[in-house]
Amino acid sequence: MSAPTTAGETATAHPADESATLRAWFGDRAAPLDQGTGDTRAGLRWLGEHGLLARAAPAGGDAPLTDSVRLVEEVSACCLSSGFSLWAQLMATAYLDIGRPGAFTRAWAPRLRAGTAVGCTALAPALRDVAGLEPVPVEASPEPGGLRLDGPVRWASNLFPGAVVVLPVRRADGRRAVVGLTTDTPGVTVHQSPALLALGATASTSLTLEGVRIPDDAVLASDLPAFVARVRPTFLLLQSAFCVGLAGAALRAAEGRLTGVNATLAPDAEEADALHRSVRDRLHQLAAAPALAGRRELLRLRLDAARAAGLATRLESALLGGAGYARGSATNRRLREAAFLPIQSPTEGQLRWELSQSD
Repeated sequence: MSAPTTAGETATAHPADESATLRAWFGDRAAPLDQGTGDTRAGLRWLGEHGLLARAAPAGGDAPLTDSVRLVEEVSACCLSSGFSLWAQLMATAYLDIGRPGAFTRAWAPRLRAGTAVGCTALAPALRDVAGLEPVPVEASPEPGGLRLDGPVRWASNLFPGAVVVLPVRRADGRRAVVGLTTDTPGVTVHQSPALLALGATASTSLTLEGVRIPDDAVLASDLPAFVARVRPTFLLLQSAFCVGLAGAALRAAEGRLTGVNATLAPDAEEADALHRSVRDRLHQLAAAPALAGRRELLRLRLDAARAAGLATRLESALLGGAGYARGSATNRRLREAAFLPIQSPTEGQLRWELSQSD
C-alpha cells in the first residue's frame, strides 16, 4: 500500500508552513474534542483569524471550490468534528452568497467569513423535498413585513447560541422558500444534544420553531428547487471532502503495518487505497469546475467517498489491533467518526435511492 497523498500535495495547496500549523493546531485538539472538552467554535475562530474561512468561502454556485474542498479535507484529516463544523460554516456562507441580498445577509455574511459568528446548515429537508421523498416540515405563514414559522428541524449541527441557521420552509399554497434566522430568535427552541458515538463537540441536535417571526429580508430564496440546484454541488463536494480527509488519515496511520500475519490484509489495503485515490482525484477535478458536475456524478462521488472512509478506518482498526481499540486512541476515534457517514444526510439509503431513480 503506497502512502496516499494529502491535501498539502495538490498543485494549489497551502504553503507547507501554513499546512503544518493547521495540522498541529487541529491535531492537538482532536482528542479533547472527542472526549467532550470544549467544542468546535474555537476552530472556526482560529480559521477566521488566519483568513482561511474567507479564502475558502464558496463564491457563488458556479465558482471553483478548490480552496473550500482543500481546507475541509485538510481539517477533517486531523479531526472530523472540526471538519464537519467547517463544512456547516462554509455551507451557511454559501447560502447567504447565493441567496437574495438583504439586511440579514449584510449583517451575517462578513461575520461568518471572519469566524466571529457560527453558521448552521439545516437544508437537508430541502434535498429530500426536491427528491420527492417528503415535504419540508416547517410551515411559513405570511404576516405584515415577513413570515411566521412553525415546525421541527429534526437534525442540524453547529446549533450554538446565536448561530445563523439557514433552512427551508413551506407556504400554505405549497410553494417552498429558504430563510435565515438565529438560534436566539424568539420562538426557537434548541433541544439538548443527545450523547453521540462521535462528533459530540459539533452541537448537533434538533430545533422546534413556534411562532418564530422573521422579516422579509431574511427570505433568501422563493424557489426551493432552483436554490437546491445551485447549492447541491457545493453541498455534496464539501461533504465528500470531509470523507476523503478522514479516509486519508486512516490510510496514513495504517502505512507500514502490512507485516507478519497482517500481510494477509494486503488485498483489503489495495482496495481501500485505490478507492481513496479514485474518489480524491474525482473530488478535486469536480471542485475545479463544479458547474459542470452532473447530479448523478455528484451523488456517486458522495456515496463512494463515505465508503472509502469506511474501508480505510476498518483497515486501520484491523492493522492496529488492540492499540487501536483503546477508547482514547485516534484509530478508535476515526472508526467512530466513519460510522456517522452512512446516516449523514443525504443518507446512504437516500443516495442509493436517488441513483436508482436516475438509471
